[in-house]
Amino acid sequence: KQWYQRRVRVKEDCLQLFDEFQKTLNEARSLVNTQTSALQSGNVIQNKVPDSQGNFKSIGTFRSCFLTKNGTPRQPGICPYARGALTITCFNNPQHSLECLSQFSHVWLIFRFHENGDYVSKAKISPPRLNGKKVGVFASRSPHRPNNIGMSLVKLEGISDGTMFLSGVDLIDGTPILDVKPYISVYDSPSISSTSASWIVNPPTNALTITFSDHVLSVLSNLTYAPDGVVKMSKRSLKKRNCLRFFRNENELKQSIIDIISADPRSVFRKKQGDTTFSFPVDSVDVKVKVKGEMVSVIDVSQTEYVRSLLKSSGS
Repeated sequence: KQWYQRRVRVKEDCLQLFDEFQKTLNEARSLVNTQTSALQSGNVIQNKVPDSQGNFKSIGTFRSCFLTKNGTPRQPGICPYARGALTITCFNNPQHSLECLSQFSHVWLIFRFHENGDYVSKAKISPPRLNGKKVGVFASRSPHRPNNIGMSLVKLEGISDGTMFLSGVDLIDGTPILDVKPYISVYDSPSISSTSASWIVNPPTNALTITFSDHVLSVLSNLTYAPDGVVKMSKRSLKKRNCLRFFRNENELKQSIIDIISADPRSVFRKKQGDTTFSFPVDSVDVKVKVKGEMVSVIDVSQTEYVRSLLKSSGS
C-alpha cells in the first residue's frame, strides 16, 4: 500500500513538472513570435544604412579600456586617463574624413547605448546619486531613454590614418559611434549665466576613502604597460594579453582606479546591500574591491579568465 501511495505521488509530481515545462515552453514560443513579428514589421531599430525611417549605422569601430558597463564612469572626464580609439570604417578613404580635425583639442562623440537590453524607458528614473529618489528622465543623463542616444565630450589625443585616439572616455568597448563633431568653445560653452540642479553640484552622498593593499601595489608595479605614443597603442599584439592596452604606467592605472571608485560605480540596489565585495574590469585586468561603510579597499588586481574572455570576444 505504501509503495502504491509513493507511486501515485511521484506520478502527480511528474504531471505538475510537465505542466510547468509546457507553460514555460509556450511563453518562450510567444516571445519568439513577438520578436519575429517586430523584425518583420520593421519595429526594431537595426544597424542599417541611414534611410527615411531614421535608422543609423555605426561610423567605425570603437575600442575602449572599459570592457563592460560595470565600473565604467557615468560621465566623460571623470577618469582623464581612460583611453579609447575610434577607427573610421564608413568611408573607403577614412583618413580624408579626419582632415583638419587635429586642430581641435576635444570632440563630441554621438553614440548608441547598445547594451540597454529589453529595459523600457520610463518618464521618471532614479539617478544613482539620489539613492532612490526619482526625477524626470529628461532632467537626467540616464542611458534608458525613449531614443537610446548618448553624447560624450572627450579629449582628442591624436590621429593616425583613419583612427582617432581619445582620453577621458566613458564608453564601453564596441559602442556604436553614430557621429563625431568638433568641440567649439564659442558655440558649445557660451558665456551665459547657467545653473544646475543642486543634486548635481552638491550630491547627497558621502566621499569614499580608498586604500590599496600591499599586494595590489606590488602587482601594479610589476604589470607590463602600453608603450607611449598613440600610434603604437593601436598595434598591441593579441598574443600579449598580459600587457595593458591603454594605460602607460603604474600611476595612470592607480589614479584611474581611484577616479572610478570615487565616482561610486555601484547601483542604488548594490548600495542598499551595505558592506560588500565586488569587482570591475578595466583595460586588461580585473579590479576587486571591498566596501565597508565609507571605506573602500582595493584587495586584488589580476587578469582573470573572465577578462581574458572579454578581450577575446571583443577582438581587442
